[in-house]
Amino acid sequence: MPQLENKEILVRILRSTIGVIGRRTSEAYATVIINKAIRELAEKHSFLQYVEVKGTQYTETFDMVVIQSDINHVESEKIGKAANEFIEKITKLMGKNAGYYFIKEIKEDLPFGYEKIIKEMGVDLDLLQLEFITGLKNTFKFQITNSDVLKHIIKTLFDILDGEIGREYAITAISELTKRFSTKYTLLKYVKINDIRYIQNADLVIVMPEVDATEPTDVGTAIQKIVQEVNYLLGEKGGYNFIEKLRNNLTSGYIFKLGEMGVNINVLQLSQVLIVQHVLKALIDVLSELSTQSYAILTIDNVIRKLGDEYEFLKYIKIDSMQYSEGVDAVSVPSDINSVRSSEVGRGIQKIVEHIAGSLGEDADRHFIEKFKRRLGKAYVLRIEELGVNLHMIELRRNLAW
Repeated sequence: MPQLENKEILVRILRSTIGVIGRRTSEAYATVIINKAIRELAEKHSFLQYVEVKGTQYTETFDMVVIQSDINHVESEKIGKAANEFIEKITKLMGKNAGYYFIKEIKEDLPFGYEKIIKEMGVDLDLLQLEFITGLKNTFKFQITNSDVLKHIIKTLFDILDGEIGREYAITAISELTKRFSTKYTLLKYVKINDIRYIQNADLVIVMPEVDATEPTDVGTAIQKIVQEVNYLLGEKGGYNFIEKLRNNLTSGYIFKLGEMGVNINVLQLSQVLIVQHVLKALIDVLSELSTQSYAILTIDNVIRKLGDEYEFLKYIKIDSMQYSEGVDAVSVPSDINSVRSSEVGRGIQKIVEHIAGSLGEDADRHFIEKFKRRLGKAYVLRIEELGVNLHMIELRRNLAW
């Protein structure tokens, strides 16, 4: 990767931070909290006076992040120290909105090659993530068990459904969900839902002790699936503000525990545009590891063009190879895709992944799906599964082919 100037590096760090905070809260909140951090740090690092993050009213015509070129004359070590302190301060200012994987998400949002560059400047995002997790563990001395969090989440989901649609629907929906998913997530067999309409003085949810012996991440995967399914049910029934209502019912202890389990409720707010963008970026990143970035982009672009006749929405997706250092922003997906049927988007994604997997040699192909899933992230994998994408079937077919 070519040598980058201080200005370019800081712009990219700030854009990624805005993106992560914006997904958790809003872009408006992101600009406020970032400007606050910059103003406070400028008292110690005077060169931060060259940095400005504009409000969302400027985003249509101007870049939100404006940095004067004078900052390029500052020693890179000083830039690195300020960037390190900036991420630490932002994490503290975010408070409960800084989920378990906040710093990790900033790292994953950075374009290919940037992590190595900023690490050489003294910004170790892995170390910052570790320190953040250690701080959380010290904050929450008490132990919330798997059964505690599972019971609390199911009860909260029931309360939301009850308030939005009605008690009868809520009990039926929660009972059916836990029963239906117990085949895939066996820990749900230890969950009992009581029909409190007819059973007096009974708890709605009973979670048996066996759940506490289950791996926390497995419990988290089941919770993520149930939460996303309730979000889907509410969407069909006209329910609103699901994420806000769910967050309002979670104390800091539960937020920490869910993050530790790998649950990401923020992904529920993502549009089909962002899902497609992240899928394509993940595919390009994985292919780049096997060949070169330019070849990866060309391969993905060719597959999209080839499938355009079958899936109309793919015709309007553009990948700007010259701007790929900008991250997902280099993948242009028109907003019209949000009005395309989710099943159609899912089939399109399925075909793209199948074509890419089929074009690889045996050694590369054998671990391709695994690498893709890891790069995309658990929450996004679950999200595309909701659209009908079956990565396991692709993997199975390729293994049989070899």
